[in-house]
Amino acid sequence: MNGHNEDRVMIGAEETARRNPMRPPDTLPRSFGAALVVFWRHPSPLLISAFILAFGIWRAAMAPFGWKDAVVALAVIAYFPFNEWLIHVYMLHYRPRRVFGRTIDFYLPVTHRRHHADPWNLRWVFIPRHVHALTLPAVALLLWALWPWKALVLSGEVTYLLLGLHYEWVHYLAHIPWCPDIGHYQRRVREHRYHHFRNENYWWGVSMGSGDRFFGTAPAVEDIGRSGTASTLGLRE
Repeated sequence: MNGHNEDRVMIGAEETARRNPMRPPDTLPRSFGAALVVFWRHPSPLLISAFILAFGIWRAAMAPFGWKDAVVALAVIAYFPFNEWLIHVYMLHYRPRRVFGRTIDFYLPVTHRRHHADPWNLRWVFIPRHVHALTLPAVALLLWALWPWKALVLSGEVTYLLLGLHYEWVHYLAHIPWCPDIGHYQRRVREHRYHHFRNENYWWGVSMGSGDRFFGTAPAVEDIGRSGTASTLGLRE
């Protein structure tokens, strides 16, 4: 069986799914230690962690944390599953449009289509670096607009980035063989693989599932047939 490992690496995502649905290749991390090493080799978790550290230190230097910071943090946590859902539906699955004879497309949905075409390729699993380049301008704009509440803005931003780091971890787990024996992570991994290998029009949530429950996009898997376009999103590069 080991003699087929090299062939398995070379085959495409559709063939991998056909031969062994919802199971990653043997070449990916299969233990907690190996999973951590590979996770922290990628720039996205490192960049998010750097932002968390920088903004967290800045916020701590301003004033003691209080109940208002807790309210902001809870509001961000409550919003985050809807944030995931909306970004996945309207940005990551954006379809190119023809406008005045020109095709309008963006690099983020292009990379996501590559992710669907080759879901076991970790190159396409993590948030692209060009998205992280927008973090500082976005925070600067928020601080400029809400300067009297700058401490609360930073508290909210740190909370959002912590959830973003958790998002990266959960998404990564869905694309490697190892997963902790914790119900939440098992469910998130299972539903995300349904999105990739069953039907790309459902199970939009990644690190959280309440957005799908609210919008009715997490049906019983036996009620949904295979779309046949999960790896292409109905498009061709």
